[in-house]
Amino acid sequence: MVRVEMRTFTRVEGSGSADIIIENGKVKEVRVRFLEGPRFFELLTLGRNYYDVPDLEARICAICYLSHSIASTVAIERAFEVEVTEEIELLRELGLLGEMIESHSLHLYLLVSPDIFGQPDAINLAKKHWNLVKDGITIMNFGNYIRDLIGGREIHGINIKPGGFGRYPSEKELRFIEKNSAEYIKMSTKILELFVSQEPFGARSNAKIVTNNYLLGDKLMADDGALFDYHECIEEKSLPYSFAKQSRYKGKIFMVGALSRLLLKNKYLTPTAAEFFDRYKDLLLEGYASRNNLAQAIELIYALEKSGEIARKLLDKGVRANNVLVKPVEGEGIGYVEAPRGVLVHHYRIEEDGKIKYSNIITPTAMNHAFMELSLYEEARNNFGRMDDEKVTRKLEETIRALDPCISCSVHMIKM
Repeated sequence: MVRVEMRTFTRVEGSGSADIIIENGKVKEVRVRFLEGPRFFELLTLGRNYYDVPDLEARICAICYLSHSIASTVAIERAFEVEVTEEIELLRELGLLGEMIESHSLHLYLLVSPDIFGQPDAINLAKKHWNLVKDGITIMNFGNYIRDLIGGREIHGINIKPGGFGRYPSEKELRFIEKNSAEYIKMSTKILELFVSQEPFGARSNAKIVTNNYLLGDKLMADDGALFDYHECIEEKSLPYSFAKQSRYKGKIFMVGALSRLLLKNKYLTPTAAEFFDRYKDLLLEGYASRNNLAQAIELIYALEKSGEIARKLLDKGVRANNVLVKPVEGEGIGYVEAPRGVLVHHYRIEEDGKIKYSNIITPTAMNHAFMELSLYEEARNNFGRMDDEKVTRKLEETIRALDPCISCSVHMIKM
């Protein structure tokens, strides 16, 4: 038996590695190890007042903090049976779109594009393809502007509150979003063409899970037609070699993220994004892990186009500070959000005095953990012994990067 170690993953968020177990010349097992220390966010919320919890959950991640804040807030509102206004829902959706713009452009332009051009990183890529890198940074900054506006600041914002917001955007700020979103759509189509010709690799997704609306939902939905709450069909287990739990859907490995969203919810796409989806539908339907890059490129166009639509709608309605009264009662609520990397779940039980007595969080990367192992297994099985070890390792790293893991999000409280 031989153990081949993939040292710390590069150009992904967080610290992780993998072991490839080879026995009698054949790949027997792959173990993806998330090495960030457990951060116990479920435990940290226990006994705290509900009002402080979304701000605390925003600390889980610097890249997708808004998704955590909104999922947490929605779960609390559902526990208290609070219904917010359409304006508040639109502003939350706008914030999630901004986060998607920032996250997808970071991934596509700075983390994955170097692989396409055979460069080790974005700095070396910029030496030969500066305009491409500049486009990525420009679009990232626009996404950060939206996230800063809705979340209160670019990182770990505190503007998302049960019942509404601490601050509402001005007409001038919304007009800025409306104008610039249209300008960046054409710019973003250039990156899409890079991933059309990318060869397929990784495993093929046999099961996919999404929320039942594009970015915010009250249930989860699977490609077998099931509509369910997460605890009804998703089983979590701890692993002896990783600080993240691993999930199964009815015992099956599944995938979440941009590819799953496009394949199951393409009816929600904006006109330009829908046009590109129809053009490259056959490639996406292949279901390979690598097609997640192409899916993100199409979804980036969707997020830019949709953010402009929402800004126009809010301008037509007129934006005003109008929070909904929130009164604590004993209750239980689940918040489902599509973070950039896929389905995010926040689940609370709250006491009558507003204190949290139960908390559970499942992140997209934890849900994709088993699919990452399966994808590495397929690539290792197909390539070990057929190309030199350095090339195999590069291919395995590209496979991990295609799934865009956010490892820091995935390591929470576990039972050993």
